[in-house]
Amino acid sequence: MTDEQNNQQPLQPTPPEAAPQQQAGASVPDSAGSQMPAYQQAAPYQQPPMNQHVPPQPMYGAPQPQPVYAPAPLMQLTGGMKFAWLVVGALMGIPGIIIAWLVNVDKMPQVKSDALKFAIIGFVIWIVIGLLIGLAIGGMISAVAASVMGYGGYGHGYY
Repeated sequence: MTDEQNNQQPLQPTPPEAAPQQQAGASVPDSAGSQMPAYQQAAPYQQPPMNQHVPPQPMYGAPQPQPVYAPAPLMQLTGGMKFAWLVVGALMGIPGIIIAWLVNVDKMPQVKSDALKFAIIGFVIWIVIGLLIGLAIGGMISAVAASVMGYGGYGHGYY
């Protein structure tokens, strides 16, 4: 064949030559020249083919990755959550109600309405307590003013 004909033929891979078979009781010389049994001789390292993916082996004792689960959606508020939104509404007032609405926009409708409801109830409770304290303090001030001006006391009576 000529060189042109050789270049046109596809190249075929040649299989690697097999190592000569050793007998079970045969010995093989090692690098130091001493004889060692064939079964103790280490196998040569063979690199995996380039197109094949070899997954990394986990290290001994290394923590294994745990699957990640998405949390279940919140279906309803617990008693502690309701009390917390009541306190937020009472202590912060209208900004607390706005925060309760903004934080729960993406939640279930039941959760959203409960959080907003308890924040409003807290705000109303704070207003009622403020009115009662204001009336009590106003009554005390008016009683002090009346006694200072002479209304009520030992000088006025039925006898």
